[in-house]
Amino acid sequence: MPEFDTGTYRLHYQWGRPYRPGRPTVVLLHDGLGAIGSWRGLPARLARVLEANTLVYDRFGYGRSQARPSFPHRFMEAEVAPLRALLDHVGADHTCLVGHSDGGSIALLFAARYRRSVRALVTEAAHAFVEPETQAGIRALVAMQAAGKTPTWLRKLHGERAEALLGAWSERWLSDSHARWSIRERLPAVRCPVLAIQGEADEFGTQGQVDAILLHVPSAQSWIVPGCGHTPHNQAEDAFVERVVAFLQPHLRD
Repeated sequence: MPEFDTGTYRLHYQWGRPYRPGRPTVVLLHDGLGAIGSWRGLPARLARVLEANTLVYDRFGYGRSQARPSFPHRFMEAEVAPLRALLDHVGADHTCLVGHSDGGSIALLFAARYRRSVRALVTEAAHAFVEPETQAGIRALVAMQAAGKTPTWLRKLHGERAEALLGAWSERWLSDSHARWSIRERLPAVRCPVLAIQGEADEFGTQGQVDAILLHVPSAQSWIVPGCGHTPHNQAEDAFVERVVAFLQPHLRD
């Protein structure tokens, strides 16, 4: 797996299928407790169907990237610059982004900052602000950890650092300072087409998140996925791929 040194920490990344020069790039950004492995076979599938390069990476503190002891205030905003540096490193400029949960928020922030670099953007369960439902979902994970029942998927993605990662990430998400966090004021700067996706039974947020994106992003459309929770890309993969491919394909043509 290739590695990129930001100058401060190391990031691991990989391509969904072998890199093909001259093809457009779709970047997938994982959720707040995720990693490259969270996407399972989706990067390879999207690369094949879209005839594009798909780039996935472990953010700072996640998966096989360098560990981190804590998450600062506005940690999602802090991920914009490393993503820009990684894209410069691999030579991907005009990209499409697909971001899940925290990754969706980071994708929106990136598109607001680098308007000319993003052709189109898909968010899945992105956070535009903090809701009680999100905090309740995180507290449930913390309670599982306290009871010695840390989810097996967390250990599979992060190995021996799983406990520390959940502790540091949840501490920031449940902090008083983060409770007032919002990116609604940044969203009008997003000028690319946006597809905002959310499961109708998302256990970490409500449709209010999608509504905020629709209200503030001029070119946004939405898809509320019936019968799905927080991860439609896993829970309804075929429908997810069909909808995302139909949305992205026109924007991947030169």
